[in-house]
Amino acid sequence: MKQAQGDKHMIAWFKIAECVSRGEKERALGVYRLLSHSFNDKAVANQLEGDINCAFGEYELAAPLYASAMQVYSKSERFLEAVAVCEHLIAINAEDTHLHREAIKLYNELGNMRKAHEHIEKVLNNVFAKGQEHQVQEFLAFLCGISDGLHGYAVQCIDKR
Repeated sequence: MKQAQGDKHMIAWFKIAECVSRGEKERALGVYRLLSHSFNDKAVANQLEGDINCAFGEYELAAPLYASAMQVYSKSERFLEAVAVCEHLIAINAEDTHLHREAIKLYNELGNMRKAHEHIEKVLNNVFAKGQEHQVQEFLAFLCGISDGLHGYAVQCIDKR
C-alpha cells in the first residue's frame, strides 16, 4: 500500500512539472493543492507553492510563501533548507538587507563562515553605496548579538574602506 501511495505522489510531482512547462498555472496549483494535503510539512508545501508562482514570474506571490517556508525550516532547525530558500529570495530581491541578515544567521548556524562573510560584505556594500552609513552601528550590533567573530569580521571590512 505504501508503494502505491509513493507512486501517486511521484505522479503528482511530475504532473505539476508538466503543467508548469505548458504554462498552465491554475492547473499546476490545483494539482499542488491536492498533493499538499498528503504532506505533513508546511515548509515544503509553502516552498512548492512559491516555486509554482515563481515559475510564472509572480514573485510578489512567491516571496511571502518562501519567507514562510524559511521560517518553518528555521524553527525546526532545518537550516540547510532554510538557507537555500533564503538564497532564492535574495536572488529575487538582492537589495533586501533583511534577507542578507537572515542568511548570515543561518550560515552561522551551519558553521559556514565563508558564506556568512559574503553576506556581511554585501550588506556593508549596500549600506555604503546608498549612503546609509547611519545603519552601520545597528548592523554591527546585530552581528555582535550573533557572534563576536562575525562582528570582528565586519569591523575589519569597514576599516579597509
